[in-house]
Amino acid sequence: MATQLTYNILTVGGIGCLIFMLWILFFSYSGMAKAVRDREGNFTGKLNWKSVLAFSIFIAFLFGIMHFGNVRLINHLGQDPGLWTLWLNSFGIFFTVHLFDLIVLDYLIIVVWHPAFLKLPDTDYYRKLRPHLIGFFKGIPLGIASSFLTAVVFGF
Repeated sequence: MATQLTYNILTVGGIGCLIFMLWILFFSYSGMAKAVRDREGNFTGKLNWKSVLAFSIFIAFLFGIMHFGNVRLINHLGQDPGLWTLWLNSFGIFFTVHLFDLIVLDYLIIVVWHPAFLKLPDTDYYRKLRPHLIGFFKGIPLGIASSFLTAVVFGF
């Protein structure tokens, strides 16, 4: 079961990384990024239709990819693996996408490459890794909680 769990986490997590990257591109080019973050990279806290739409799409993606991963795992195993296995599967998928976001999107693309076509401001948030690491660690409790909620849907 551990091999199937690992395979499922990596496969669904990889699919999640691709979908997340496409969402980030849409988010950047639609103007939603400016509605959610200021020049320094901080959340503005202003509610408007773009910020609500961006948040809604993100939440739908987050729960959707973990739900898909749990359905896929149950189908491959042919039995109910239990609450904690489903939680581990959900969290593994979340963590795969979260790590991809930190290493590939935040560090390699935003900090190191800093491409001109993204029109990123020249501030610390877009030039240094530290703010992204802080965001990475702040996101882990979100992953733990959302993974547990997703697992509970299948566990009961």
